[in-house]
Amino acid sequence: MKRPSIFNGTRRELEIKMTPMIDVVFLLLVFFVWTASFQAVEYLLPSSLSQKQGSRQTVNLDQPPPEIEFEDIVVRIFYVDKRPAWSVNGQPAENLTEVRERLAIVADIKTDSPVILHPDESVPVGNVIDVYDATRLAGFTQIQFAIAE
Repeated sequence: MKRPSIFNGTRRELEIKMTPMIDVVFLLLVFFVWTASFQAVEYLLPSSLSQKQGSRQTVNLDQPPPEIEFEDIVVRIFYVDKRPAWSVNGQPAENLTEVRERLAIVADIKTDSPVILHPDESVPVGNVIDVYDATRLAGFTQIQFAIAE
């Protein structure tokens, strides 16, 4: 005997529930409105001024100023008569304050120049850390250590 189907006797219209669909569309709309950028785009406005007028030379603002190329800054740390001594690019410095001043002068011009710390083997780590701190306080970001082979 064949079992009767439960769908045979009750045929009704197929009904789609629209409430969940409207909720999803509303949530998408809210999401896109929140993430949209409503900031006005800024454009360069044309002007009637000519570059040929005037007595002074005009500066071209479209081109950045040329980069100043520096050689690597080498700070040597060594011991003389059981006291630390320093030199910056071969020029001796009297004390750590003078080293800081020289590094600050170069850092005012270009802070992404590489600084190489070259301590002798007899220099304690504390003196090397003092010079390292001075280079970081000056604003340098590329600090390297030299080693002897």
